[in-house]
Amino acid sequence: MVWLVLLQLLWNVASSQHSEFILNIEHKIGSGDWSKRATVILPTIKQSSLPSHNKPQYIPVSSNERVDDLKSAANQNDTLYYIRTNHKVLEEGEIGESEGYVTIVVRPCSIVEADLVHTLTIHMDNSGYVTGLSLQTKTEECVGKTTTATSFSTDTQVSYPVIGASPDVNTFIQMKEAEDRKKTDESKDKRSFFAKYWMYIVPAVLFFMMSMGGS
Repeated sequence: MVWLVLLQLLWNVASSQHSEFILNIEHKIGSGDWSKRATVILPTIKQSSLPSHNKPQYIPVSSNERVDDLKSAANQNDTLYYIRTNHKVLEEGEIGESEGYVTIVVRPCSIVEADLVHTLTIHMDNSGYVTGLSLQTKTEECVGKTTTATSFSTDTQVSYPVIGASPDVNTFIQMKEAEDRKKTDESKDKRSFFAKYWMYIVPAVLFFMMSMGGS
C-alpha cells in the first residue's frame, strides 16, 4: 500500500514537471469575424516561471488561414489585419473564462509581400500573462508585390523580461555611513579659536600685562 502511494506521488511530480501552457491565436481581416488561426504550446515547469529556452510549438489551423482573403485585402489600403491571443495562459486541460485579449494590428500587404513569411513574438511576464504581441516581416515598404505562397510560414518566439543587475546596496550604505560620520565630526565643535582656547590665552595676556606694568 505504501509503495502505491509513493508511486502516485512520483507520478504527480513527474506530470507537474512536464505540464504545458497553451495560447490560442486568433485573427480576422478588416471588420470580419474572429477565427482560430493556431495553437501555441509553451512547455514549462508548472511551479516555476516560464523558461525562455523553451521553443514554443506553433500548431496552425490550416482550414482557417484565409490566405486568399488576405491577398485580396493587401490591395486595399483601408483594410487591416488583426491577430490576438488570450491575456492569461492556460494550462493543459484547463478550462477557464477569458480574462481579455492582447491584439496586434498590421497591414495585410506587409505579410503578403513577404511571401507569408513572418515572425510572431509573444511578450510575456514571469507569472504567465501575455503583455504584448509583435509581428516582423522582411517587407520594408508595400509596393504591390504578389505572391504564389498558399499558406503562412510562421516562426513563433516568446520574449520574457530581462532582470537587470541588482544595485550594490552594501557599498551605498558604507558610503552613506562614511558621509554621515564626516558631517558629524565637522559639526561636533564649531566654536571660534578664542572660545576653544580662552583658558590658555587669558592667563598669558594677564602675565604679559603684569610684566609690562612692573617694568
